[in-house]
Amino acid sequence: MTEPPAVLLAGFDVWPGPSAWARRMTESVRASANRHRVLTLSLRGAALAHTESLLGARVLRVPPGPGSLLEQVEAFGRAVHRQLDSDAHLLVHTADPLVGVAVLCRPRRPALLYEARRLPSAELPLLVARGRDGAVLDQALRRSDRQCLERADAVLVTTGLRAEEVRAAGRAGAVHLVPDGIEPGPVLPRLPGALRIRHVGWDLSSAGLRVLLDALAMLGPGARLHLVQPASKPWDASLQREVSAAARSGAVTSGPPGALPGTWADVEVLSGVGPDARAPAVLGDALEAYARGRPVLAPDSEAARGELPAGCTVFFPGADGDALGRALVALARRPDLLAESGAEARAYVERRHDAARVRGLLRDLYRAHGAVSSAWQAGSGRWRASLPPGWSGSSRLPGERAPEGTDPGTPSGGFG
Repeated sequence: MTEPPAVLLAGFDVWPGPSAWARRMTESVRASANRHRVLTLSLRGAALAHTESLLGARVLRVPPGPGSLLEQVEAFGRAVHRQLDSDAHLLVHTADPLVGVAVLCRPRRPALLYEARRLPSAELPLLVARGRDGAVLDQALRRSDRQCLERADAVLVTTGLRAEEVRAAGRAGAVHLVPDGIEPGPVLPRLPGALRIRHVGWDLSSAGLRVLLDALAMLGPGARLHLVQPASKPWDASLQREVSAAARSGAVTSGPPGALPGTWADVEVLSGVGPDARAPAVLGDALEAYARGRPVLAPDSEAARGELPAGCTVFFPGADGDALGRALVALARRPDLLAESGAEARAYVERRHDAARVRGLLRDLYRAHGAVSSAWQAGSGRWRASLPPGWSGSSRLPGERAPEGTDPGTPSGGFG
């Protein structure tokens, strides 16, 4: 029997993975795989199969190949076109502008839900090298992003601040606020001893390292600092030498994401949050910390205050190691303050980023754009048509209440 048209989640990224878009793909699959035929198209990472079934979705992966980043992007683009040619799709959900444009250029295209995460799905802007290839890719990304914002059937954003940016960029159609979802882990008590600090080093510099080391020195003996180095963006040789020199004291360690358990740190220090492509990665790191009940310290800026909750975030002048040190000393000396900040962090996640609520919002959007529920049995290869459920409301804008009659998994009232 002919399979029904599919919901396609696609992006130049590895799934499963730690990036913001990879986490969104996971929530989207969990929201939809028992209701629709779901396909995912992503990069093939180490030890991942070319194709498999995962969480009820059919997973298709594209080997990145040995060429330059531009050549890898072009190869992935060809794979997107082949997938669009070879199967029928109800809608395509992507955060990658190049995938979005591939959908928009088709004469009889599926609905496009474009996730406006400041250009592509996750880390691609961090990887764009200087030189001709980097300039070509950067121009293509920005041109494609503008087209997706103008012509997508729906644009999704994760924060109200991003919604304002998208509208200021000229988006006249629907803009939907769908926060990143996360499942809070169990509450674990802090281990006794000196403060343990983790810094996520998306853009760590020599000056930034000096700020961290000056702050660490104010805490005295026993305090520990761990520097997270993204695998996709190695530190330059001079910075690596400085990190190695700092590590000789025994108080500083470094490693890739996941080198230490998530519960190791008492607090997390973020890189700066600005209106650039790094923001989704930095905000994702903050969300992980909040979900573990850990407060966050962030360089002060208008963008940071607009994106991060005040009750569990300490803002400090970004170039002032003494200010950061004083904030860390206050937390180290006041276990009650540390605990209160951690409790507020978990409450914030449960209030604004509850994964079940996010899945409900995604189900609503998919249904509003043609992905009606069916008797599809994931992985069975069989499908039986069923009557579509009624959609009794218009597309939702940020701040509006959920329409009556939405999916039972959707909260009435959404995220206030």
